[in-house]
Amino acid sequence: MKYWTMLLHFYQPPTQELRITKSVLETCYLPLLKMLSGKSGFGLTLDISGSLMVQLEQSGADEFFDQIKKLIADGKAEIVNSAMYHPLMPITPKDVLERQIVKNSQTLKDLFGVESTSGFFPPELAVNKETLGIVKSNYIFVDENAPEPKSGEQMSIAKLDGKYLLINNRQVGEMFRSYPEKLSVETVVNLIQKSSGEENLIVSANDAELFGHHYAERLQVLADLLDSKEIKFITASEAIDKFSGNVKTLSGIKDSTWQDCQNFDLWNKNILQEEYLELLKTVYMLTKGSLEGVAEDLLDQAYSSCYLYWLSNWPWWHPDLVGTGAGNLIKCVRMSNIDNQKKAQAEEAYHVFLNKMWQYHWSGKVEAKYKEWQSQI
Repeated sequence: MKYWTMLLHFYQPPTQELRITKSVLETCYLPLLKMLSGKSGFGLTLDISGSLMVQLEQSGADEFFDQIKKLIADGKAEIVNSAMYHPLMPITPKDVLERQIVKNSQTLKDLFGVESTSGFFPPELAVNKETLGIVKSNYIFVDENAPEPKSGEQMSIAKLDGKYLLINNRQVGEMFRSYPEKLSVETVVNLIQKSSGEENLIVSANDAELFGHHYAERLQVLADLLDSKEIKFITASEAIDKFSGNVKTLSGIKDSTWQDCQNFDLWNKNILQEEYLELLKTVYMLTKGSLEGVAEDLLDQAYSSCYLYWLSNWPWWHPDLVGTGAGNLIKCVRMSNIDNQKKAQAEEAYHVFLNKMWQYHWSGKVEAKYKEWQSQI
């Protein structure tokens, strides 16, 4: 018997159009949750981003919340905490992260009745040494590139600084994310048989949207896997209880994420990403200690990793989404009580960024970069 701890990550950007969120709800989230409610004898681990929870509450998605509550009550799902608006944690100020972790925990309590959580999902599985120090949970999900020293064998669970690390199997996770053909249960089971390592445990973290939104057939694949006699799905806490007696203690952790990149450069490599990060830094420094309520929340939303992701042009490019995020960022300045000179400084940085982004958009460089990306895949 192979054991599998699968985390499903539910997320939409904080400035996502509600019509898109509603579409994903109807075509993916609800069919997925209804499928899970009809199965038995399994345990999954769920991360539901605070930004998505807020949007679904605004949309009146009562069925979504009811389904999640029932899965938790029936012991089929364990929910973990995260940072409210999906920031890339290693490049976000510590006080912003701590605030967003508290906000996310409170939102889980308010909307799902979850009083406490044992685990933590860092957005994009992006971690470094400082990240682990901020996270106070019993366990945290990380990518297979995180453990130091790097083992020649795939580890699924380890320990560092008193925390359990549940280690994402990149090959298994990528199968659901980017397998080029229709995926079959046999293909997945064959990979699981080869990849479980000495612990006999597989850990994977996957976007929930893969199962029905991005790929139609993968919802049925997951349903069939849950019925498999060869695989037992268990929650993260169950995996720790079962396998913690023989885990390795690591000496450290490397900067890592579930994406193929170096030093988080998918989010901070090009000039526009640097300009957006500089805008964030400018607003953060000018408004530090002066924001509260809605203004503070708008600042937190601006740290969503999506704005940097959609500026990468490798190949993702969405200036409208980024512009909305930057617009919310300058709103927090306009709502603040800082002096007019500081507000003018922030306005200048905001307009410089917007001008550079749209100049790039109309320059023809977007299409050239996309062709460069295609030539390398």
